[in-house]
Amino acid sequence: MPLTLYYLTDGPPSVACRMLLKAMKIDCNLVKMDFLKGDHLTEEYAKKNPQKEIPVLDDDGFYLSERNKYVPTGAGLFKYKCFSTAILQYLADKYGKNDTFYPKDIKARAIVNHRLAFSATKYYRYIEDYLLPLFYDYERTELMLKKVHVALAVFNTYLERLGTKYSAGGKVK
Repeated sequence: MPLTLYYLTDGPPSVACRMLLKAMKIDCNLVKMDFLKGDHLTEEYAKKNPQKEIPVLDDDGFYLSERNKYVPTGAGLFKYKCFSTAILQYLADKYGKNDTFYPKDIKARAIVNHRLAFSATKYYRYIEDYLLPLFYDYERTELMLKKVHVALAVFNTYLERLGTKYSAGGKVK
């Protein structure tokens, strides 16, 4: 039975999961969730994920979800602050034919884990903080822009340190 991923079109955790599924050529049924309609708040969905968060991976009755942290935007809406990478790590461990996406070498894996955490807690957070005011009724600030520049500078530093095209190494094909 193929995998099923319950996802959001534009949520960073969902996008990352879909990108890895595609890169690893993993057969998966995709079920698009409508966050604003509350698809994730139903009792049926709670059986898959008691946290009622998106995305959720169903691997033949084994349910794995991501931990998303939402905070108020000040406009009565919520946005991501960070997310976990459990689904990504599971897919790479279970379906990886080699260690291209999730290395076995402890130091190389530590770098990947670090970059996943950096992306989840800083990179996306700062960029999103700066972009969301374009869609909601609150103002962008100079501090928001400064944080975006900090995140991008840190990312570039990681690229320079490794001397690679990708932030966690150069093995992605």
